[in-house]
Amino acid sequence: MKPHALLLVTAVTWSCRPPSLAERVGPFDFDAAPGPAPSAFSSESDLLTRWEGPLRTFWDAGEAGDFSGVGGVKVAYRIFRVPNPKAAVVITPGRTEAIIKYAEVARDLTAQGYSVYALTLRGQGEAARILSDRDKGYVDFFDDYVEDDHTFISTIVKPEVSKVFLLAHSLSGGVATLLIDEHPEDVQAFVTTSPMLDINLGAFPPPVAATLAGGICDSTDGSGYIIGGGPYSKEQDFEKNSVTHSRARFDWKIGQLDADETIRMGGPTWRWLCQALVGSSRGQGVGRFSSVPTVVFIAAQDTIVKPGGQQRYCADAPLCTLSQLEGAKHEILQESDELRNLALSRIVKFFDAQAGATP
Repeated sequence: MKPHALLLVTAVTWSCRPPSLAERVGPFDFDAAPGPAPSAFSSESDLLTRWEGPLRTFWDAGEAGDFSGVGGVKVAYRIFRVPNPKAAVVITPGRTEAIIKYAEVARDLTAQGYSVYALTLRGQGEAARILSDRDKGYVDFFDDYVEDDHTFISTIVKPEVSKVFLLAHSLSGGVATLLIDEHPEDVQAFVTTSPMLDINLGAFPPPVAATLAGGICDSTDGSGYIIGGGPYSKEQDFEKNSVTHSRARFDWKIGQLDADETIRMGGPTWRWLCQALVGSSRGQGVGRFSSVPTVVFIAAQDTIVKPGGQQRYCADAPLCTLSQLEGAKHEILQESDELRNLALSRIVKFFDAQAGATP
């Protein structure tokens, strides 16, 4: 079936389903909730030094592993356990990102009493690639991401910790909306930063992009790079980057990629775009069926995804709170301290409230 045809089928399916029975509640009050202040979290000022010391020691002590995802693709994870955790926090990253990029976030969350289970996405980061060309961003079906998440949570996380919270960024935020829709028992709370529910396609209106991508995916195997895409190319100019205001965290990311070429990734393929358009369109429409307490963080200066889909999802979800961070670029959890640590403070306050809630 063509990707643009799938959009229509999905919309018809939504209209036949009953919405969530959860009673709509007001937004979560971050200011009134108890919990850590932004100052409780790590600082960018000494990040590179800590990476050569305690942060690297923390990372190395994590349990690395993998499992067979859909079609036998090896999906990688890393676990950081604490004694008597409040809950397990599953971290899932955005497109092109490796687990190691979230070492600092994982350390901050374990310090707050949460065990962290970090999962990469198939075809990127520490996971196995799907194509022989490792640079190409590719996925056969968007739901493969969803089922990999479900397998990880149901077979690896839940047997150890019954209460599971999900922290998903960008591409994984879009994936997570479908996971919660298809497997609502998997998680008891959901936070997403800059979720990919409305891709910024630049000058291409969404119907034009869907038609163009669909035509290429129908006539080829979709393994070619999209217009403007190509192999991995090192970012050289911090001033021109579109994802963070933090020079230290930008340099740390580049250092990781310099040190390990196996986690690098280039641009997306047409097949990835076709599937991403279908998946994000589905994701923004399923909020009405969710009964999971949710926070959606919008980055006000985001140029990667647009806020419309995020707003629609949260407006429909009866237990969703929208939190917009003024001045933030796309990678909220890799941003400057003022923005990143404010977001982390709100995340932990929200998770703490859910951890204390009656199951």
